[in-house]
Amino acid sequence: MAATLDKELFFQQIGYVPHSRGQQEFHKSNARFKVACCGRRYGKSTMAGRDVEPELFTSNKRFWIVGPTYDLGEKEFRVIWDDLIIGQKFGKEKRVKKSYNKRTGEMWIEMPWQSRIEVRSATHPEGLVGEALNGVIMSEAAKHKRETWERFIRPSLSDYRGWATFPTTPEGHNWLYELWLFGQDQSISDYVSWRFPSWENPIVYPGGREDPEILQLETTTAVEWFLQEIGADFASFVGKIYSEFDETIHVKNLTFNSEWPNYIAFDWGFVNPLAAVEFQIDPWQNIHIWREHYLSYTALPEHLRIMRGRDQPDGYHIDCTYGDAADPEAAMTVSSDFAPCLAMPEAKQNWRQGIDLVKKFLKQYQIGEIDEYGTPKMAPKLFIDFSCSNTIREFGEYRAVDNPKSTLRESGATTAANKQDDHALDALRYALVHIFELGATHSLREVMNVNETLQSNNNSGVPAGGRGYFTSNMEF
Repeated sequence: MAATLDKELFFQQIGYVPHSRGQQEFHKSNARFKVACCGRRYGKSTMAGRDVEPELFTSNKRFWIVGPTYDLGEKEFRVIWDDLIIGQKFGKEKRVKKSYNKRTGEMWIEMPWQSRIEVRSATHPEGLVGEALNGVIMSEAAKHKRETWERFIRPSLSDYRGWATFPTTPEGHNWLYELWLFGQDQSISDYVSWRFPSWENPIVYPGGREDPEILQLETTTAVEWFLQEIGADFASFVGKIYSEFDETIHVKNLTFNSEWPNYIAFDWGFVNPLAAVEFQIDPWQNIHIWREHYLSYTALPEHLRIMRGRDQPDGYHIDCTYGDAADPEAAMTVSSDFAPCLAMPEAKQNWRQGIDLVKKFLKQYQIGEIDEYGTPKMAPKLFIDFSCSNTIREFGEYRAVDNPKSTLRESGATTAANKQDDHALDALRYALVHIFELGATHSLREVMNVNETLQSNNNSGVPAGGRGYFTSNMEF
């Protein structure tokens, strides 16, 4: 029992065939922490349970299945019990100790070589202290409290550098969403994450996205419920303003390019945080938000001192900054002590105008040929670096007020959004209206139309005109 069984051979032995490419990727991944955000009936419990089974054939290992309750933790345990105790007939082996009592919570299997897996409940987290673990399944992870993972489970994995898997259906931007973002960041090698919608299970939904059952669910349930429970979408809720935003598409690793213009967008604040969103615009008019500064209870001169003191990439420069015209004194301070700052009143007069402009950049456009399956290559025109956690969070949570008289349909609305967690988004909106609607940039050339822009996105060369060419009243 010195080595783990070959996973693929073990799966053949028990007759398990992963039903989709997603399940195959999950099982093949060697990442230490695997976050699988799944729609209902995707098969997450089966996938997570069977992923640990080969490790039970190594000696002196200890694994937990931690559920918010015993009922929820029982789902993965049932898979393991059915495969090993019943399917492989280990229940007839007297040296295999076991218990399966859902009512009392006594659910465990111990192999003759002293490897053990057991179900634990987070209802009484004090019972989760003290064990050194080789691996943990955080069953229905989104329903757990952050404290369960950070205070009780994560330290237990340090002795043996143990692993953890997080099979779950999403529940908004809670603590698990942060772990999921770690998994999307290629610079964090220990984490990997996926989103698996229900319709990727061909056994339950042989028609995929167009399966009649999926289409009926979509038609007869609330949009937000369908996207979260079936589409495995973290950020679906009533009143979401930037519904186009998708972390898997818009968030990626970005680096500063000294050849592109660089801008900073400010939203002034003291009790509320001051947000300074730093972004570049490439020759194809794509926006790259690569850095943010986000801090409360700090005077503007101190903010500027902190920002000047940051480590800067090679060739760093600031072409212009933008701010809220409601505080012209702040704009003057930035201009005199930091970098040129524009704060035109016209940039915030029409809230809907700014929202629609940001939405245009979030929208996906065809940038390549249609492949052999009839799918065109698509991409948005706005990207955010993983480090900009506050900007990412605001995009996901920005919502309309619960007042039917103030909706996105009112083109002149100025109060259609809840004034919470919108500081980075306000800053970005001011800046983009300045640049693309008002033409307020130190370098302005109208050199390309939308078709040339999108076609150029596939070329390695830089269009004629060099740095700093933006069109006012940009068309997509």
